[in-house]
Amino acid sequence: MMEKTMNKLDNIKKIQQLDPDDMYHKIIKIPEQILKAYFEPQLKTPKGFSSLQLNIINKVVICGMGGSAISGDIARSAFGTKIPFEVVKDYHIPYLDKNTLVVILSYSGNTEETLSCLQQALQSTKFIGVITSGGKVKQLIDGDHCWLELPSGLPPRSAIGHLFFSLMKILETFKIIPDHTKQVRSVIANLVKKAGAIADSVPEEMNIAKFAAGKIEGKIPIIYTSNPQLAPLGYRWKCQFNENAKYPAFHHTFPEMNHNEIEGWEAEDFRDKFVPIILSKFKEAPKYQKRVNAFRDILRRSDIDFLEYYAEGSSLVEEIFSLIYLGDMVSFYLGILRGVNPTSIEFIDYLKKTIQ
Repeated sequence: MMEKTMNKLDNIKKIQQLDPDDMYHKIIKIPEQILKAYFEPQLKTPKGFSSLQLNIINKVVICGMGGSAISGDIARSAFGTKIPFEVVKDYHIPYLDKNTLVVILSYSGNTEETLSCLQQALQSTKFIGVITSGGKVKQLIDGDHCWLELPSGLPPRSAIGHLFFSLMKILETFKIIPDHTKQVRSVIANLVKKAGAIADSVPEEMNIAKFAAGKIEGKIPIIYTSNPQLAPLGYRWKCQFNENAKYPAFHHTFPEMNHNEIEGWEAEDFRDKFVPIILSKFKEAPKYQKRVNAFRDILRRSDIDFLEYYAEGSSLVEEIFSLIYLGDMVSFYLGILRGVNPTSIEFIDYLKKTIQ
């Protein structure tokens, strides 16, 4: 007789066997990451930094890949209303000039696409900020440019607390955004409260993350965010399902999905193969809420089971991280259900070796 889902996820010894690299604690301790990254930053500035004319910066370009780049996506949503933000996930920055701040995000310091962007930035602007744990990136900028050193040894996707809140410190240092001490304290307090509800010691019938993993298993999740500002959140859920659970997942956002993807749900023969996941704000703008409501009605009329979660918080950053925390843990539990090591990335490692 097959072991029930609940038994798998409530068997802590089994979880530990499948999680030899302890991804569980890397996720559950995200609040501690945030605390260290923002309130104890290892920030290094060159001697001439105070003489830079920061007031002439008129654009921010954030360069990164994978688990590092998601922080740029969140920053663009949260801070891109006062100054243009661009996130580059490639070898080349399409356009930059001497008034552009380029922020390099590379957890390892050896990401080849990001290194290529750094080389370009060094030739074009004196406004450069770097977030890394070391590698070639550190060698190129140490002593000459502002940079923030991260603790090493984590998979980049599990260093989201270090990466994003270090990025906030860089943006504050360059006077792009004001001090966010109050907001960051609120983020930490919110996540600490949530930790107890999604911990491995909480049984499935009381654990929202375990329950979600059980509902997703066997179906392909399609994550929908209620507005474009939350798009980085949906993308994060998708990527965490991919890497932690070794599981296909897809993401789209309102209102754009109303103009194309919504029609895909008319295909009755595919409905039992997918599970829609709707991520929304508690107080969503009416123009978006009416679209989410209509789509929810379509799903119900079509007898399509779906999951829905609401972002909590008084700022967009707090809202996004309230559901990043949940999504990361859902992806972890889904990996456990599937009997995989949430940390291993065999196909990514193979690709890196093949293209060297």
